[in-house]
Amino acid sequence: MEKRLIENRQLVGILTMFMLVQFSGIMLATLWFNGATYSEIASSQVVSGPTNALLLLGYIIILAVGMVILFRFYHGARLFKVIEGVVIFIASFYVFLVLLAYATQSTNISTIGAIILAFALVAAKNKWVKLKNVAAIIASIGVGAVLGFGFSFFAAIVFMGLLAIYDFVAVFITKHMITLANVVTENNLAFMVDMSEIEGVPKSSFSKKELNEYNKELKSAGQRGKRIMSAMKTTAAKGMVPISANVALGTGDLAIPLMVAVSAYKLTLSFVPSFFVAFGAVLGLIITMFILRKYKRALPAIPPLFMGVLIGLAAYYLVYYVV
Repeated sequence: MEKRLIENRQLVGILTMFMLVQFSGIMLATLWFNGATYSEIASSQVVSGPTNALLLLGYIIILAVGMVILFRFYHGARLFKVIEGVVIFIASFYVFLVLLAYATQSTNISTIGAIILAFALVAAKNKWVKLKNVAAIIASIGVGAVLGFGFSFFAAIVFMGLLAIYDFVAVFITKHMITLANVVTENNLAFMVDMSEIEGVPKSSFSKKELNEYNKELKSAGQRGKRIMSAMKTTAAKGMVPISANVALGTGDLAIPLMVAVSAYKLTLSFVPSFFVAFGAVLGLIITMFILRKYKRALPAIPPLFMGVLIGLAAYYLVYYVV
């Protein structure tokens, strides 16, 4: 019963953060598109067709391969922090820029203010590691919204479909996505949101050899290992061994559905289809959670999210053009 409650809290937490990104991103887009004409919105699109989407996917694959190679030869932490800081700064800058531009109606003030706030977020995350999820959420909103501004709706759908195929291959076939996720977790990088809890398992369930291997793994597990080691001090006397139960979702899984939702505004210059897309994505994540609970293994989130987005779009066209 206790284990099921832990799982429920983790899944609800992930779902809450996912919804926060989707609907906050749509709200941000309302400020960005406020008063813009269709010609102004169309002129801002830099990715308008499947060819562009395919090229962008190629860049992502090359970057992923480069990161995997880097992780194999570099085992420090400083470079990862630099990469994380650059990503958080750029992505959050756009979030703060749109908010400040709407609040101040001044380009200079909003730009300077956005730079200061983006730097402050990077510094705060480095000082307080528990801000990882906050930084990841803000960065995901920025990435998803900016991509949504720059993609046509058709290109966004094609791109997400291509990413769904890539995500499946990267998790189940090449498995390099799992390697990337492990590095992100071990270094506590803001490239995913997670819900981590410690659950106790009776010490009698382990052999002496298993306990020795368990202790060795903890010492090399970075921040996650330190949290478990700390928990061991309080549970050892009770004859329990703390095991980390972790559920995580990558920032790409947060940002890509938002990209489609924001780009859907361009269909009718209305955010109605955007909300259908967002609710469809939420449905896709719920499906992912059911699969995760049953099989308890690393899963590609983009394929079920993409299916949910398509269901949301189908519901939109059914309601507005059939019924």
